[in-house]
Amino acid sequence: MPPATLSVTIVICTYNRPGPLREALVSTLSQDLPAGFTGDVVVVDNSRDANARAAVEALATGSGLPLRYISAPQPNVSLARNTGVAASRSDYVVFLDDDQWFEPGCVAALLTTAEQTGADMVFGPVLADFPGGIPDWDPQGKAYERLVSWPTGTTAPLRLTGNQSGRWIATGNLAARRATTLTDPLPFDPELGTCGGEDFDLFSRLDEAGRRFVWCAEAVAHEPVPPDRATLAYMRKRGFHNGKIYGTMQMRNSSRRALTAVNLTARALVQCLLTSGRLAWASLRGDPSAARHSLKLADVAGKLVWWSLSRQTPW
Repeated sequence: MPPATLSVTIVICTYNRPGPLREALVSTLSQDLPAGFTGDVVVVDNSRDANARAAVEALATGSGLPLRYISAPQPNVSLARNTGVAASRSDYVVFLDDDQWFEPGCVAALLTTAEQTGADMVFGPVLADFPGGIPDWDPQGKAYERLVSWPTGTTAPLRLTGNQSGRWIATGNLAARRATTLTDPLPFDPELGTCGGEDFDLFSRLDEAGRRFVWCAEAVAHEPVPPDRATLAYMRKRGFHNGKIYGTMQMRNSSRRALTAVNLTARALVQCLLTSGRLAWASLRGDPSAARHSLKLADVAGKLVWWSLSRQTPW
């Protein structure tokens, strides 16, 4: 008997970025799938004026994986991702952000790792490209990359410690086993679709349900960082907002909200004091680590005022 066929849908949600979207699509349509897999690509256009349609239609008649276009005109990344999931009936859903692109073999590596390990979700590295030059304050670009030193197949918890914390898990360059991770009618919460945190909210719920997350070192994607995002000021603003998101997620998923609020505030205060001291000492010595400490301080300061989370991202 011939081997059973598995299927994958690659979902790319896009919002007002037809230029980067084209690069994402070119890298996606040329992906080779593992033996026994069939697949297609779905682009969900989250812009009000459907400005991605032309870029998709221009590539839809070429060779490669079948390509579909769907308009979801209410700007909200959760609604866009839920639309992409609903449009797929595949065994796996692979997500790619519209400003990212796959290296050859990336999707095959994600799927092969999922099949070999039985993981519910497989994450791959996302490397930063700097078309305007690497920023002086971060000469290795580490603040922008999603990269850890684990071998392929390593099972990892949702929350990590040390320098790896929060830097390995996100929706772009992710393979999700549909039957165990995307079963809810709305897997991504629309209430978080304009402020961010919708992916971490899903990951938190899956982690609570005992789902297994695995790393795949060979599944490499790239994300160009435009000059206006390669600044320390931008990253501080983003870190402050992300700190608010973290605090909000802690409260949303807590059954003892008062205790969680006290614990969150106490830990953030201690982190603020420690990080402030490290920042001051590094600044006095002219140590380049001052930039990293300033980013950490912005993040923990956001945790202190999680309740002020705006429903719109500040960038």
